[in-house]
Amino acid sequence: MNCDERPKNHSFSLAIIQLSIALVTTAGVSFRGASKIFIFVNLYLDLNLKIPTHATVLNWTKKQGVSQFRDKEFYKKEKWVLILDESIQFGNKKLLLVLSVPENRCEQGKVLSYKDVRPLALKVSSSWKSNDIAIEIEQQIDMEQIAYCVSDGGSNLVAAFKLLNLTHVYDINHKISLIIRSVFEKNSLFKKYTKALALLRTKKSLSNISRIVPVNQRIMSRYMNLTPLFEWGITMTMLLEQNKLTEDEKTALSFLLNSNMKKFVFDTYHILTALNSVQEIMKINGFNEISLNEVTSVLSKMKGGNSSKIKKNLKEYFSELTSTAKGKTICCSSDIVESCLGKHKEIVKGNKSIGISDLCLCIAAVIGGASSEITTETFETVSIKDLKEWKEKNISKTLFAEKIELKKNIERKYYKKE
Repeated sequence: MNCDERPKNHSFSLAIIQLSIALVTTAGVSFRGASKIFIFVNLYLDLNLKIPTHATVLNWTKKQGVSQFRDKEFYKKEKWVLILDESIQFGNKKLLLVLSVPENRCEQGKVLSYKDVRPLALKVSSSWKSNDIAIEIEQQIDMEQIAYCVSDGGSNLVAAFKLLNLTHVYDINHKISLIIRSVFEKNSLFKKYTKALALLRTKKSLSNISRIVPVNQRIMSRYMNLTPLFEWGITMTMLLEQNKLTEDEKTALSFLLNSNMKKFVFDTYHILTALNSVQEIMKINGFNEISLNEVTSVLSKMKGGNSSKIKKNLKEYFSELTSTAKGKTICCSSDIVESCLGKHKEIVKGNKSIGISDLCLCIAAVIGGASSEITTETFETVSIKDLKEWKEKNISKTLFAEKIELKKNIERKYYKKE
């Protein structure tokens, strides 16, 4: 690359622009931090680079994000797989993200990367009902170009797919989580075990036996991350049996010595590790005849009543995937869209009070092979006016803007002269 190459009407070189965007979207540096990095680069490397302000870096990132969107005509070239999710609510708003990936890329049976996907839709609303989601998809792509859709099974998303007569593939992570929940939610030993762990966290975290306190568990997705809890149970049981704990610790963990509880913990751990292997196979290879055979082999080693229930539910799920695949390899993981939303949360973590703003364009800036597609053309064709128009179309008033407006209205009324 020519380090002196500059986009038209820009005073910074393309190299500086690329580095600035990469610092934010890839290295996780804040916009202000990216600006400061150039100060220290000049100071310690004795360079004389022009230093962009944080606002300039922000605008560059937004421009790159807007440049990643395509019109309907672009999607007529081939079949596409849509991967959808919506963010957890920020204030009174939710962000809908729809990613598109060529169907032939999914058929390669490899984990999707940011370079493989493009943003089809990125929009904010106070709520996303099925009809609203369906309208948003219809506006961006013709239905005959969609091979199938992948999601976490949210009721509004599934209903939208039905309205559009689209095939839905359930994300493997969330499907297994639902199956685990159906089997263990009302299980008396499971209830007793998790309750005992919760009491240990509550009462012993600051005590002299805090070293044996189990890890915290995410409430929102508790059935998706049970493995560490049962791994802890096995570790503590082994320490008890080998007499490696203090008397106070033995007393606190005495519930693990019950023969039924011990068997339950070990059996459940083996079930969870097998299911983790199933997820890994499906995420890496996609779903096809080969991966199905691998998964079937793993599941055959699961024994016991709970294992039988899980295997029965998974068999039904695999049957649905087989009818969708029709001999091809299909994507059955929505990890890529969740990763994008996670990146957005990381970027805005210090500004949650603002709500969802056009900062969400950072998601679009990092996907679609964005880092390798930052060209002079991008910055010559996308203007500040284009950013404003995109914001007006896709981003409603931010929570911060609503607060300011409310405050101004109150002040005008209060100070109005009679």
